[in-house]
Parts: sequence; C-alpha cells; structure tokens
Amino acid sequence: MAAAAGGDDGEKSGCRWVDAARYAVAALVTLLIAVVIVKAIKVVLRPETLQLWVAGGSVSAVAIPPPPAEMVTLGLSIWAQNPSDRVRMYFLNITAYLFDKNTSAAASLDPEFDSMIFFHAKDDIVAVQLEAVESVLQMNAKKSHIPDYFELLYNGGSMSDVTLRLDGNLITEVTSEVNKTRRATYYCEQLLVGGDANDKTVKNKQKAICKQRQGT
Repeated sequence: MAAAAGGDDGEKSGCRWVDAARYAVAALVTLLIAVVIVKAIKVVLRPETLQLWVAGGSVSAVAIPPPPAEMVTLGLSIWAQNPSDRVRMYFLNITAYLFDKNTSAAASLDPEFDSMIFFHAKDDIVAVQLEAVESVLQMNAKKSHIPDYFELLYNGGSMSDVTLRLDGNLITEVTSEVNKTRRATYYCEQLLVGGDANDKTVKNKQKAICKQRQGT
C-alpha cells in the first residue's frame, strides 16, 4: 500500500512539472505576442520623418536702398516632403540661423550668439500625407543685424559654404485626437548666400538636402 501511495505521489509530482512547463510556455508565447504587437504599433504610429531641402541650395540677398535705411532682404525657399501615407506632419515655431563656414552649426550651444544672423519664420510648415509643400522664409536685415557681412551682400557679393540651421517643433498627427510632438533640428549645408534668386547661376544650382540631427 505504501508503495502504491508513493507511486501516486510520483505521478502527481510529474503532472505538476508538466503543468508548470505548459504555463511557462504559454507565458512566453503571450510575452512574444505582446512584443510583436507593441513593435507593430510603433511602426504604425512612428512614420518616416519630415524631409526638408533648400530650393537651389541658396539664400538670395537683394539690396534695398534708403530711405529709411540701407537693408538687405534675405530670402530662401524651403520645401517639405511628407513621405507618410498615414499621418500629417507639422513643423512649427521655426527659427532659422545662418552660420558662416568658420562656425559649426552642429556644435553651437548658443546659436543666436554664434550665428551670423537668425530670424523667426512667420509661417509654419504643414504637410499632408505624401505631399510636398513650399515655404518662403524672408527677412529684412540692417547693417546692425549682420555687421561683418552687410557690405559684401549689399554690394552684390556672395558667400559660399554657409549652413542653415532650422529649429522647431515637429508634430506627427498620429490620430485626430493624439499628436506626437518633439523638438527637431535640421542642418542644410553648403548654401550660397547672396545674389538674386532669379539669376541663372542660382536657378541652376541643385537643391540642398537638410539633415535632421539624430536623437531629436
């Protein structure tokens, strides 16, 4: 009888191990399914980022004679491409900085101080799904704004290897009720600053692709 009872205990112990193994496998499968679902949601809700470029790879500089004072109108055309077919993208509260070739735009911790000039864009960029839109950034610069470069640009000269830095809030419209907002910085390098935007030398220049800073 004792032997029989011992056999029953062994069978029960074996069954418990089998049950525990089944529970462990079921838990692992459930975990794997959850991971796959989370990754799938991230792929759906985190589409490609907004793509920017400077038309003609240049910033025009047109002299405005007095009165009331000598000024240079700086202008550039920014194109934005939304590669996603699911969500709208917005680039808001944009500040533009121009850095000469002797100053690193990426290394600057105080771009307002380090840049040759900066200004706030009047309009935001709104790109619907699979659409490219154009935004014109423009400002009137006095000599006090760009003391080191004003005479050059005012007299029709130009500068090469200039970097444009764009800081703003990049918003991805996940749904009609939930938006994903983050700070974003783009760098548009090797720009030509100066000259009329209608000049052939400017029109024939290739566009300058803007690179987004990693980790933003």
